Amino acid sequence: METSVEIKYVRRVEMALDASTLSERTFDDGLPEGYFWSPWSSVAVRAFASIIHRAFRDDLDGHIFPTYRQYDACEHLVLATATSKMFAPSSSWLVGRDAPLSEENRPLYQVGRPIEFCGAIMCVAPSKTSGNIHNVAVLPSDRGKGLGRALIARAVNQFIASGKRMITLEVTSENVAAVRLYSSFGFQSTKIAYVESFVETERRSND
Repeated sequence: METSVEIKYVRRVEMALDASTLSERTFDDGLPEGYFWSPWSSVAVRAFASIIHRAFRDDLDGHIFPTYRQYDACEHLVLATATSKMFAPSSSWLVGRDAPLSEENRPLYQVGRPIEFCGAIMCVAPSKTSGNIHNVAVLPSDRGKGLGRALIARAVNQFIASGKRMITLEVTSENVAAVRLYSSFGFQSTKIAYVESFVETERRSND
């Protein structure tokens, strides 16, 4: 088998939530039993990068965006976001849980116990009145438990608390589950764009 690269155009949907209508409301950001919140910290860069890489490397966006398939590229992405003047640390969170010690999960220690971070959200604030959700990632082993919903709720709640009136995000239109989840919070489609993507494909060799 040989690998070749094809240029494809991916349909991306920009969605927006008018937070000014939610000034008196917050979303439930409770986590299932056994999970806990961990706020953004500069020492958690590797945890954020590992989650983004492991969540997307074999997923739809991993096939579309090569960055997600390489851990080093994901770490660079996290660092670039975190050092940006627009970075919104109060809306950027990790979700963790107890985990057995292993090389793969690179656990950090909290009160002497091994933990694994399994969910992450990173956000930026383009202006004093607007916020943008960059990445929402949950490890495949922890999906279906409401972690993605909780991450979005936590980020939106923090944006509202800091006075943001408009919250935006971008999602691949083929990711129907994600579009449905964002819509349930009140996000509405505002713009559709076609993004050029370099997608690796395999083909049989004639030899």
